[in-house]
Amino acid sequence: MAYLVHSNNVFKQTELQKLDDGSFDCKPIKDNLGSLPTLFTHDGKINNEANSYLFYLKAIKGAKDLLPCAQALHAYYQFLENKGLAWDQFPPIKRFKPTYLFRSQLLNQIRRGELAHSTASVRMNQIVNYYKWLMHDGYLCINGEKEAPFKIEFVSVKSSGMLAHISPKFIVSTSDLRIRVPKDASSKNIRPLFPLTHESLNILTQYLPRASEELRLQVLIALDTGMRIQEVATLSLNALDTATPLTESEHRYDIVLSPQSTGVQTKYLKQRRVEISSVLLATLNEYLTSERRLKRVKKLNEKLKAFVENPSNLKQVTVESLERCMRHEPLFVSEQGNPVSAKSIEARWTEFRTSIKKTCPSFIHRFHDLRSTYGTYRLSDLLEAGLSPVESMELLMAWMGHRNETTTWKYLHYLKRKEAFKVKFGILDGIMHEALGNDDE
Repeated sequence: MAYLVHSNNVFKQTELQKLDDGSFDCKPIKDNLGSLPTLFTHDGKINNEANSYLFYLKAIKGAKDLLPCAQALHAYYQFLENKGLAWDQFPPIKRFKPTYLFRSQLLNQIRRGELAHSTASVRMNQIVNYYKWLMHDGYLCINGEKEAPFKIEFVSVKSSGMLAHISPKFIVSTSDLRIRVPKDASSKNIRPLFPLTHESLNILTQYLPRASEELRLQVLIALDTGMRIQEVATLSLNALDTATPLTESEHRYDIVLSPQSTGVQTKYLKQRRVEISSVLLATLNEYLTSERRLKRVKKLNEKLKAFVENPSNLKQVTVESLERCMRHEPLFVSEQGNPVSAKSIEARWTEFRTSIKKTCPSFIHRFHDLRSTYGTYRLSDLLEAGLSPVESMELLMAWMGHRNETTTWKYLHYLKRKEAFKVKFGILDGIMHEALGNDDE
């Protein structure tokens, strides 16, 4: 069985030193890349080709997230091992090539309901890119078309951007290994929207006072603003300081989310503004000066002081987190004095959801569903207010930070199918008042 492990800090430049006892020590010099996923064969040997590619993506291309690629490589090499195939041997007949056999397995997993179309498509694309790199860097030599791992194709794609009327189509290169993902957002083959119904919101309101003060505020932020979990985790005092009242509403403000200016780690590292209710904003400003939080911040400051005096022996991800805290004080700090992470919020949410499911088994929502709840109810409210679908889409797309407008259109399609969600956004405001009106237990 192939193994995928995560190494400790990896450096671009190192120095090999001979010790007095005759052994050697590899000393890091500079350019810490942080933790890297590392692939091993079933007998414990390092997979040189795969790990060189992962190093290339991190060190040269500056990839932020290697997990999708690492998981794809792990699945592919596990498949090769199970079938007794070699990664660099390609018979002239297409159906016998390992890449096409792997695609067939992915399609079978889709049919059996073991894998989503989107996941299979990502894995196949990662393997295609891997082989492109192998050929480019000389790890794989191809003498003819029949020896190639796949065939390159050129496909015409319909443009959906702002300039679609000027250039309705564009050409992209792909391979004949691609796996198509259904376009219908309601398809069971891709992850659909799963916003909380009115009943689920009532259940959440009933149990939320039992959660810790931090989790309760984090849940309300996601519901009220549509922030992603990573954005909630890295919400800073600098971001709250940017609060500006909206001219069209005396009850709502907007704040700036920006990795550069406010330290909030947005997806794609893009700056955007999100709306927030005046009630929640006031509650967050009250919390940031509370004795409970200040005790935690004191522990964080002690860690930052120790970090400045001795920055070594820390993982790169920890170093980056502490450096960000020095520039932008986080709103949420753990009881141990660590900056809160998306993983820790997800863990607390899972514990909270488990306690709810003991009496309400139907409550199976992920933390991310709070974001789609905001988007669904907010869009319904905008439409009810008389805005056109296009105007509503533009506002929601900006607030939620969608990169592609087709993602935002999913919310409109969802509303058209689910008449029950055509209710006022004020329902969430009512929940906000009720949740904030209870003391923490």
